[in-house]
Amino acid sequence: MNRRSAFAVLLLAIAIAAFATVKTEKTDLKEVKDDKYKPGHVWSYKTRPGEETSTLTILRVEEAPKGKRIVHIRVDGIRLKNCTGGPEPDTVEHMPFAKEMLDASVIKKERTVAIPHFDEGYSQWRKGWDEGKAGFYTITVSEAIEVMQKTFDSGLRCSH
Repeated sequence: MNRRSAFAVLLLAIAIAAFATVKTEKTDLKEVKDDKYKPGHVWSYKTRPGEETSTLTILRVEEAPKGKRIVHIRVDGIRLKNCTGGPEPDTVEHMPFAKEMLDASVIKKERTVAIPHFDEGYSQWRKGWDEGKAGFYTITVSEAIEVMQKTFDSGLRCSH
């Protein structure tokens, strides 16, 4: 994993632990097929201003007990602005969302691609899930990216 990817995974871990997620007790998850979201599907979504070409890719769909669907995605084409002039991450390799919030975010399925590599981010998330310390986003994708921007700013000690 390169430095930029490692930073993006760390940023995701902070955001999942701190903001806008539902944490759960350890529960079994099982990979399931979904009628709408299939691994490899690339979707347009309601983006933040200036990121209109950003897309999300479905990585995996899981179901927790009581039928709660969690859709794991990758997001490309974002721009986490860096107030220090350093690198500006443009990809989040793994983000887990409540299916309902993905439904509220997506616009149109654009194409199908090979499923991008996401094992590292997913296994970190899954370890946290199994320990009851990680959850999934219950806000829209653009809201989650905005949370990441605020977390990024905070970590860099930026002020706006």
